[in-house]
Amino acid sequence: MRKYNTYLKSTIVYIIFAVIMTSCTDWLSIAPENDLIKEKFWQKKSDADGALAATYNAFRGASLESLIWGELRADFVTFSGTDFSEYSSIQNSDISLSNSKISWESYYKAINLANTLMFFADNVVEQDKSFTPRMKLAYDAECLYIRALCYFYLVRIWKEVPIVIEASVSDKGDLFKPKSTEKEVIAQIIKDLLAAKDIAYTDEFIKQPEYYKGRANKYSIMTLLADVYLWNEEYQNAINYCDSVINTGKFSLLYYSEWFQLYNPGNSMSESIFEIQYDATLEGQSNPIYNQMIPTPNGSAQVRINKNTTDKLFQKADQRLLGSYTALWKYSGLSPSSKQKRETTQRDANFIYYRYADVLLIKAEALNELNQLSDANNYVRQTLERAGLSHSEIINKEELRDYILDEKAREFAFEGKRWFDILRYAKRNSFEQKQYIINMILARAINIKQATILKTRVTDTMSYYLPIPRKDIESNNILEQNPFYDR
Repeated sequence: MRKYNTYLKSTIVYIIFAVIMTSCTDWLSIAPENDLIKEKFWQKKSDADGALAATYNAFRGASLESLIWGELRADFVTFSGTDFSEYSSIQNSDISLSNSKISWESYYKAINLANTLMFFADNVVEQDKSFTPRMKLAYDAECLYIRALCYFYLVRIWKEVPIVIEASVSDKGDLFKPKSTEKEVIAQIIKDLLAAKDIAYTDEFIKQPEYYKGRANKYSIMTLLADVYLWNEEYQNAINYCDSVINTGKFSLLYYSEWFQLYNPGNSMSESIFEIQYDATLEGQSNPIYNQMIPTPNGSAQVRINKNTTDKLFQKADQRLLGSYTALWKYSGLSPSSKQKRETTQRDANFIYYRYADVLLIKAEALNELNQLSDANNYVRQTLERAGLSHSEIINKEELRDYILDEKAREFAFEGKRWFDILRYAKRNSFEQKQYIINMILARAINIKQATILKTRVTDTMSYYLPIPRKDIESNNILEQNPFYDR
C-alpha cells in the first residue's frame, strides 16, 4: 500500500499542472516525482522550468488550507455546512485525532519538490548552457522561499514539526525524522531566507506583473524575514527588514479610490509583494476558495463573517467594511461599490500572501514593542488614512498593542492572517496574554456546561496547536504527538 508522508524517501506523486504565469498558455507535464530523480529528466532548462512550476503549483495547492488555518480558530469567520463540518469541530475546540482535515501533506509536498529541484539544478547547468549559474541561484532562492514559507505555516499551526531539507532521491538512509522544536524550525526558516535574499532576482520581471508578483524575489524574501522575526520576538531585526523594503522606494499603498484593485484585477505594482496566481482562462486555475467558501450567484455561503466582531472592529466610514458586502466581497465582487459579482469565468482572485500594508503594520508592531510609540503610531496612521479614517495618537503601549491587533484585523479581513496575529499576540513573553485566546474561545460557548468543558481545554497553550496527523504518527514510530492530545 502506498503511503504519502513527510519522510518516505521514495514518494510517488503524479502532477500535471498549468504554468503559474498567466501570460503563458502552454501546459507542461512534469514527470512523476520518482522520474524527477532520474538523470534523463535533468538535461535542459525546460526541465528546471517545469520543476519550478511544479513546486509553485504544489505550494498553490496549499493556499486554501493556508487561508482556512489563518482564520478558523479566530473570531472573524464562521464555518458551517456539510463541507465544513470537520473544520467547524476544530473551530469549536472539539479536535479529534481522526479529523481528516488535520493534514500537513500539501506543505510537505511543496517542500519536497523544492528540495528536489535544488538537489538536481546543478545537473542542468552542466548539460544546458542556457541555464546559467545565475539562473540556478535565482531558482534556488525561489525554492528556499517556498520551503521557508511552508515551514512558517507549519510551525504556526503545529508548533513542532519535522525538518526535511534533503531531496527524497533515494531509499537509502533514515526513512523517518522526529519533530524539531519551534526554535529549531524558526532557525531553519531564517537560515533559508538569509541565504535566499542574496541570490534572488530583484526587478528582472518588472514588466511582467504575473511573474514579478507571482514569483519570489528579494522583496518578498525580506518581507517574510520581517514577519518571521516579529513572530520570534526579534523586533529590531523585524524593523530592519521592513526598512529594507520601505527604503527601496518601490512600494506604496494604493490610493483610497484604487484600493480594491488589490483584489480585482490583482498584482498591484505599487502594493503587492507576493501573491499566488490564478487564471480562469486556464483549465484548473480557478481559486479553490470559490468551490466552497464563496457562493455562486444562486448559491448559499458556508462561510460567513462574524457580525459581532465586525461591529466591534469597524467604523461605518471604513472603506474596508465594504458596506453590507463584508470582507468576502474582496473575492466575489468586481468593485467596492457595484453589486455585480464575478462571473464563473472570473473566479480567479489571486491569494495575497504579502503586500506593503503588511510591512507597515509589522514595523508598527515591532516599534511599539521597543517602546517607540510615536513612530509606531505613524505607521498605523498610514493604513487608517488609506481606509478613509483619521488616527488619534495612542500613548499607552498596551493600548497601542491592542489597537495594532485590531487594525490588522481590519486591514487583512479574511486574508488568512487573523488567527496567526492573535496567537502571536497571546504567546508574546511566554504566553503573557493567553487570556485573550481563552476569552475568545469561551465566547463561542452556547451554555455554561459547554463553557466549563472548553475552559479545561484551552488553558493549556499546546491546545492552540493542532495534533500531529494520525497517519503520520502511525507510520513513524519516532514521531511524538503533541502532548495535549496524547492523554
